[in-house]
Amino acid sequence: MREGVILRQGSALLLRKGSIKKYVVPVSLAGIVGILWALPYLLPLMAGLAWFCPALLVLIAGSSNRLNPFQMGYLSGLYFNLAALYWFLNMPVFGAGILSWLCLSAYCALFPAAWALFCWRMLPSVRPSKLAPSPLNQLFCRLVAMNWLQRQLWALTGAAGWVAVEMLQSHLFTGFPWNLLAVSQIEMIPVIQLASITGVYGVSFLVCWVSISLLLAIGQIANIPGQPFAWSREILPAGLVLVIIASVGFHRIQSAPKPSRNLRLALVQPSVDQTVIWEGTFAEERTEELLRLSEQALTHKPHLLVWPESALPASRDSQNIVTRFTSENGIPLIFNDLEIEETKDPETPLYFNSVFLVNGRGQLVGSARKRHLVMFGEYTPFAKQFPVLDSLSPIGSSLSSGTEPGILELQQPSLSIGLLVCFEDAFPSLARDLAREKPDLLVNLTNDAWFGRSLAQWQHAKVAAFRAIETGLPLVRCSNNGITCWIDPYGRMNLGDLETPEDVYKSSFKVVNVPLPENDPDKSTTRYVSDGDLFGWLCVSIAFALLFVRELFRVHGSSHDSNFDTDLARDSH
Repeated sequence: MREGVILRQGSALLLRKGSIKKYVVPVSLAGIVGILWALPYLLPLMAGLAWFCPALLVLIAGSSNRLNPFQMGYLSGLYFNLAALYWFLNMPVFGAGILSWLCLSAYCALFPAAWALFCWRMLPSVRPSKLAPSPLNQLFCRLVAMNWLQRQLWALTGAAGWVAVEMLQSHLFTGFPWNLLAVSQIEMIPVIQLASITGVYGVSFLVCWVSISLLLAIGQIANIPGQPFAWSREILPAGLVLVIIASVGFHRIQSAPKPSRNLRLALVQPSVDQTVIWEGTFAEERTEELLRLSEQALTHKPHLLVWPESALPASRDSQNIVTRFTSENGIPLIFNDLEIEETKDPETPLYFNSVFLVNGRGQLVGSARKRHLVMFGEYTPFAKQFPVLDSLSPIGSSLSSGTEPGILELQQPSLSIGLLVCFEDAFPSLARDLAREKPDLLVNLTNDAWFGRSLAQWQHAKVAAFRAIETGLPLVRCSNNGITCWIDPYGRMNLGDLETPEDVYKSSFKVVNVPLPENDPDKSTTRYVSDGDLFGWLCVSIAFALLFVRELFRVHGSSHDSNFDTDLARDSH
């Protein structure tokens, strides 16, 4: 009796081990695709891989007998985000880095999972008898079953679906528009000019469309070997559009209007460690270093001095420091500080993360409040409804958000400045709101010292570059520990002279000459500033409409239904 029980337990254990082994291949495939997808955001020389990653993702999504397309897409997305967002582990708050890294990666993985599921839902029906025995060939069997026009429409549908999930990621739960597909192509200057019309999402659409078209070409090569026209016509529409967009983008750059004036800015980068900022230590030393770098920068005769976010110690009397320094040196200054607004209840004032503009006589001439706050970093969700949450949060009282676009006006020199604070330059809509006020340039004050010396600074700068293209305005970035630079209206990043790549993180200053267009209130804006995310929301509408129609056919048992139910039945065995 005991021997029989032991045998049954041993058999069950072997079966479980056998079942686990069957998951090794799909999990490994998902991991490979996820890592390949992350490489363009970690190694700039690998940017070309991004043109293949959507195709690889949809290909492996149906490659498993054990995991369905959503699960495969989720695993790939999880690997991608864990690799690309590794810098969260550098956060100096104990446990917060690991928790943020895992939770954000797990959340963001839902979007590629939804896209993989969407693409497979959009495939036409194929009789089970005609399906290939190998799951990896299931996709090609379905592609071959379509005619050329159907395949092209499926490719366009997949690209629209990609934009739809990027739009959702950028807007749901305050949004996280980070490392979008388009950002990987920041060096493809002529191509990314498309963002001036469609926003960043149009570039993502193009990359995804080309990628799926390459997949269609591979499918035709496998189906009809030796016939180049059979596969070349699969990439013809997307390839032709790519060439046209690159040509128009090149013409846009070449026909750029000549600037009427140059603005010389001194950008100070104190490179203060985040633990020092958080603990409020070494306040006197920090202030002395900030003023020393500023005085050195002033020897280059700038028109405007800029300090980054969190440059001034919270424990210092910032108003007196700024007033004395600017009046003694006759230099206008943009700086960041905490703003306190009294309320009817003196015990509950409002706090704002604000930017201030002081003229060369030490007079405050304007301020702008940060509009998009960082969840758990600057505010605690539902703290207004449940005040006790503030007392439990490590940040204490939550900050309040601004309600108006931050425009600062300076008389001498005559200048209108659109302000973005921290990671606000990752959000297209915020930059567009500023551009509609027709400033001369955009300025971003940020502090990425939270993530040490890592690729977070580079990823942030590349994300921000699209705001310059979308708005047609130069973007000046002043950061605590990098990347301090200015970006022209075509997305070209100007870092200055660097002896080593590590120089971007060091305590230093940069003096930059930014060409500005003629100060004309009637100057034209980009199509994106006029239309906003019209293209992105159009893709969302198309994707949901097509999915609704497909599900409607499925419910009514139409012959046009996809074979996804067959997949689910297969996956359950």
